[in-house]
Amino acid sequence: MLIPISKTLEEIRTEVFGYITQVQDEYKTKGWLPASLNLNKGIFRGVIEIWCWGLFQLYSFLITILPMAFPESAKGLWLELHCKQVGIKKKLATKTVGTFFFLRDETSGNLPIPAGRIVKTRPDGTGNVYRFVTMEEVIVPDGAGEIEVKVQAENTGAGYNVTPGQVSEIVTFIDGIDGVENRADWLDSEGTDDETDEALYLRYQLKWKEGSGYAKYAYQGLALGVSGVAEVMVLDQHPRGQGTVDIIIRGTAGVPTQQVLAVVTAVIEAARHQNDDVQVRGVVPANVIIEVPLVCKPGFIQTEIKAAVEQKLPALFDPNKEETGVIPFLIGEDLTIDRLTAAAMLVPGVKSTPWTLPAAGITVADDGLLTLQSMSITATEALES
Repeated sequence: MLIPISKTLEEIRTEVFGYITQVQDEYKTKGWLPASLNLNKGIFRGVIEIWCWGLFQLYSFLITILPMAFPESAKGLWLELHCKQVGIKKKLATKTVGTFFFLRDETSGNLPIPAGRIVKTRPDGTGNVYRFVTMEEVIVPDGAGEIEVKVQAENTGAGYNVTPGQVSEIVTFIDGIDGVENRADWLDSEGTDDETDEALYLRYQLKWKEGSGYAKYAYQGLALGVSGVAEVMVLDQHPRGQGTVDIIIRGTAGVPTQQVLAVVTAVIEAARHQNDDVQVRGVVPANVIIEVPLVCKPGFIQTEIKAAVEQKLPALFDPNKEETGVIPFLIGEDLTIDRLTAAAMLVPGVKSTPWTLPAAGITVADDGLLTLQSMSITATEALES
């Protein structure tokens, strides 16, 4: 935002000394000054310099503070203050809650699993490890080889919404338990990060747009206000017939949990237009398999290039993975080979990306979401003639 109030210290000094030079004869005549001030040295010069420095600090403060007076340029607590004026609160980080399976080989006898036991994931591509804590004591009954246990993430954040199969290690020893797994649909409640300024400002804009009478904005803003909702697509052009509106939800882990959908449904139902037939549902995953034999420029370390590309490509499918230059796919957005190539080519040393899979672009329905199912990347050095 361009602030029209900006002055350098030298500009302020020029103005102040120029003004004193201009008026001090007049002030002597009026008796306001006993004699002409020495503007080159002495105590008066020092006092004037300090005054100029103070004015410069005031201008610097104004440059910092004035943008905060306008919602479109406000940040942090200032933006939260603007949002509070229209009834919007920032969404704070939450912990992931889900259900893991604890396994044992010897199935005889009842076996207790105490609360407070810790399990964790294998390190991901960036070396991060996510730890979970059992929330309650359970008893594996005699003859059973496994049991479901409710767990909670050790800390807040969307990073704990790990993919099925990623949890496999027991940190706190549990006598008689040989393994742990997080299987498909293990999430009960998605973990979230603190809402970003960009996401919060979007909800601020939608709140003002509600006044237009266009229900789409109201539905979108209400849904985005629910914890665990990362993106909302409102299909209001009669997707199921006259008067129907479909609200498509993307959770912080992709496909939202039933808990999130239930909360959004309740919020929308309380505010919907009486003539609207509204349906809230989650995104439909459009699975993507990536296979590519990267060709690397000579002189680069292939393992490092491979690792870097393995970071860039998943960020296309997950807004929680912040990678420079990578913009995640949105609800209903088609996949193009060029988009994949552009992300891979952000890594220095990549010469070409002869994609094996996908072999062509993928068209996605309005309620669809591109989801990375698996990825296989190899790297070889280019043969230069």
